[in-house]
Amino acid sequence: TWAALMPHPPIIVPEVGKGREQEAAETLKGTRLLCSRLKELNAVEVPDILLLLSPHEPYVPEALFINSAATMQGSLSRFGAPGAQVAFESTPDDLDLFKAVLDKAGIPFSLREVPDITADHGAVVPLYYLASTFPESKLPRIILVNPCGLSPEPALQMGKALPGFNPEHRWDLRATG
Repeated sequence: TWAALMPHPPIIVPEVGKGREQEAAETLKGTRLLCSRLKELNAVEVPDILLLLSPHEPYVPEALFINSAATMQGSLSRFGAPGAQVAFESTPDDLDLFKAVLDKAGIPFSLREVPDITADHGAVVPLYYLASTFPESKLPRIILVNPCGLSPEPALQMGKALPGFNPEHRWDLRATG
């Protein structure tokens, strides 16, 4: 298991930047380094699921927003690159387990199906790069959430509750420096 913070300026995607991605050279360098390390990890053991926190998913005041769509897809068409796209799945079983962990910890949440995540470059850009780290560039199942509606105490409680999301594995929250 692993955790990562990823930048999401659309300009770092070559189809958007069209050569200008070098204006964010250090960001791109860090993104490529992270992907290189994750590719090594994913060659050994592919995670069953990713929990992706994006500040660009719908916002719900005083709650965690959970995108409950079974399949999601998005592109960077808003930035002139409709070919830069991602697609992935989520499952009701994954969502049920995640919701149970949130319920147990008292974390308020709101569910809504948003199958087209094109408006969420905070998810599309990282997933564009992350896809290349998995065998055959196929993303694992993903739970997509926006934690921005949570006040600090529930956000902290959610972080503490996450190890219960997958009882067979320990979440490694150390930096990949």
